[in-house]
Amino acid sequence: MYALTAADWCQRSARRWAPPFTRRLYRKANSLIHRPQRPPNSEFLLPTVSLTDLFPDIDQHNVSLPLSLISHSDSMTLPLSEMLVIAAICTRASPAVVFELGTYTGISTLIMALNTPADTKLLTIDLDPATRDTHRHGQGVGGLGDYSVGIACHGTTQSTKITQLYGNSITFDYTQFHGAVDLVLVDADHTYDFVKTDSATAFKLLRPGGIIIWDDYIWTERFPECAGVTRCLNELSITRSIYQLQGTRLAIYIDRP
Repeated sequence: MYALTAADWCQRSARRWAPPFTRRLYRKANSLIHRPQRPPNSEFLLPTVSLTDLFPDIDQHNVSLPLSLISHSDSMTLPLSEMLVIAAICTRASPAVVFELGTYTGISTLIMALNTPADTKLLTIDLDPATRDTHRHGQGVGGLGDYSVGIACHGTTQSTKITQLYGNSITFDYTQFHGAVDLVLVDADHTYDFVKTDSATAFKLLRPGGIIIWDDYIWTERFPECAGVTRCLNELSITRSIYQLQGTRLAIYIDRP
């Protein structure tokens, strides 16, 4: 049997007898009290630009996307609109070398491979599946889920352009690639310390005139770990011209002379 407490009785009485506008105020106040709070330093402070602001002629370029994306529903990968944006940037920039930090299932890898020249070299790094369950990441150890690294690219005609690397993105030795990469996509661990290290790596990798894209600068309370991306890029924007791409969760940096 359920026992009605005095507090329950007061709440029920208030909902029943209070005027409609008072009940609306009560519901609004109650929702604010119980709404998940954003972590500190998570305000979206980057200036916003459109894709055509950065690349005025980008509408003249066509992109390629696999039809399998029509039924794609994995919430951990880029939404279709952001796949289009990355595809458009790749087509416009024609990078000779691309480096992706965080492969996951390889959908973004495949999108970049489809929209770059045939001789583009695309490198992508993810954790070794054999050590994934014992990997210490920004939120603890293991618990990263069961996925097949880069499976979206397996058996495709684009796979010959792709080099799959395994390792921890913050301890991997990138020395041989420093200053040689035209486009870097940062999309690995989204907690602050990892994003800070991955971003420093991205700037070291970048060739003059190159581009860095970060996923999940904008996020919702469902993914609070992404506050690390926001905080890191807000700090970097003090000395770097980093923008949030309008209509997306993406942030972008273009190295200009």
